[in-house]
Order: sequence, then C-alpha cells, then structure tokens
Amino acid sequence: MKKKKIIKIRTTSKHKGWRGVFHINRTPKYPWKKAISAAITMGLPFLIGALFGHIEWGLLAGIGGFTSLYVHNESYKQRAIKLIIVNIGLVVSFALGIICGFSFLSTSLILGIISFLSTFICSAYKVPPPSGYFFVLVCGIGTGLQMTLTTALLPIGIALMGGCLAWLIGMSEWFFDKKEINQTTRNHTWKAALKDSTILLASIRNGAAIFVATLIAFALGFHRPYWVSISCASVLQGATISIILHRSFQRSIGTAVGVFIAGGILAQQPSYWLLGLCVMTLQFLVEMIIVRNYAFAVVFITPLALLIAETGRSDTDIPALIEARLLETLLGCAIGLATAYLIWKRSERS
Repeated sequence: MKKKKIIKIRTTSKHKGWRGVFHINRTPKYPWKKAISAAITMGLPFLIGALFGHIEWGLLAGIGGFTSLYVHNESYKQRAIKLIIVNIGLVVSFALGIICGFSFLSTSLILGIISFLSTFICSAYKVPPPSGYFFVLVCGIGTGLQMTLTTALLPIGIALMGGCLAWLIGMSEWFFDKKEINQTTRNHTWKAALKDSTILLASIRNGAAIFVATLIAFALGFHRPYWVSISCASVLQGATISIILHRSFQRSIGTAVGVFIAGGILAQQPSYWLLGLCVMTLQFLVEMIIVRNYAFAVVFITPLALLIAETGRSDTDIPALIEARLLETLLGCAIGLATAYLIWKRSERS
C-alpha cells in the first residue's frame, strides 16, 4: 500500500513583535476619494453649526456622519442600501445610549448589547473595518449626554440628518463615474451566522468584554467610562491574539501622542471655524494613514474624537483631560487583551 506523503506547511510572519506594531503596510494606492469624502462629511456640519452659532449641531451631525466611513468598493446599489442601514444603526445606537445612560448598570448593559449585536451583524454580512466599532462609539457618546427622551429628540434628529448628508456625499461618486462596480456576493446572512460558532462566540465575547470594561471604569470612578469601553472595542476587532496585541500597543502609543496634539489645539482656544478645519484635516489624515499603519492613524483619531467630545465645554481641564484619556485607553486595551487571552480557545489564538 502506497503511503501518502504528508506535507507540513509552516507559516512565518515577517513582522513579528515590535516590528509588526510599526510596520508600514503596502497598499496599491491611497484612498483619496474616501478620505476627501469623509473629511467633507465630518467637517461640513461643523462649519454649518459655526455659521448659525450652534456648534453643538455640527457635533451631533458628526454622529451620523460616521456613516461615510462605511463606503467601500461595492456596487452603487449595495452602497445605497448599506449606508441607509448603517445610518439607522448609528442613530439607534446613539439613541439607546442616551435613553439607557441613567445608571452604571444600564450603561454597561447597553454598551455590551450594542457591542454584541454590531459584532454579530457586521461579521454575518462581512462588513469590512471599521465594522461594529463606531456603533459602540456613538452609543458611548450617547450615554454621556444624560438627557430625557423628550430633550433627546433634537439631538437624535440632527444625528439622522448628518447621516443623510453622509449618504448623499457617499453616493456623489456616481455623478462622476457611473461605471458600475461588479456586485460582490455575500455568502453569510444572520441565519447562517447563528449556526457559525466562531461568529456567535466572538460576538458574545466582545459584548461581555465591553460590559465588564464599563463596570470596571465606573468602579474606578472615571468621569467618562465609555472611553474605556471604546478602547476595549477597538482592540477586540483583531482576528487573532497577535493582531489584538499589536492593536493594543498601537492604540496605547497612538493615544499617548494624540492626546497631546488635542491638548495643544484646545489650549489655543481656536474659533469654531478653525476647529471645523481641524476636524476635516484630521479625518482626512486618518483615512489616508489607517490603511498603512493603525498606530500612526490613532495619533490623529485621538485628537479628532477629543475635539468632537470636548468642544463647547467651558470647564475642560486640559492636563486632567490628557491624564484621564491615557489611563482610560490603557485600561481598555488591557481588558481587551486579557479577554482575548483568557476566554479565546487555544485553537483560535493562532
């Protein structure tokens, strides 16, 4: 009897350890169109709000404006439908954050639930990065607003309009290039994902990690505990332990640099017009750099998020803000990394 020849395949990573953290990815080209579109989508509401003397309107519109980050290389029909669903999902996540942000337990629960659902749905339908991350982010922002349902109607409506603007800008490419991209096939659906133990367990793990991270942040007395949650959610987007470890270091290092950039901008007390231009510039740089290296992108993601969150607050203590964001980011990254090591099966760590 002829023996079968067994071939052992050994895979090696060219960029392990610290080299992997700072490795610059090679991509065919920079995403100029997406970067310009995202910059306009995030900056334009800011400038409109400054024009009418209501800068908070621009900030709220930016919640729906995150819809523009989900533009990918799909057909225009797919894009039109996907961006509508993303806009609705972001606004619902934001609204649920506002409604459920009245206690530490309800806040932790809603962030955990949104993390579970967004991970599950985005995995089931193979939504590329940023996947479910921004649904957790906007839910977290909502929990910090502390409004009643009545007073929340205006912010929710403005966020929805910001998403509608993002839809228009995202679809504007059709006017310049009507050549239809080949429609991609989506093999997964939510029904198939329910039978896929990998997707379901990963979703449960992410939801549980965000729930625990938020509870720990409250227990430690952090002023804005959702920052711990979104840092944890960010690193848990990694598909393997190695990627999660890299993302933990990348987010920590990038945040450490980014908070000082944000502090420097806020310390100058720039006009709302200048802040709008800063938001557009930062968003453009994020989209251009994130395809190359996540750590360098976080350097600009951090001040962008802080400008959106802190603009309009008269009581901002910049040194305290820098210290808090650093501690919250480190804690969130540590919880995400610990979750991956402790809960993931050994076979899924490679």
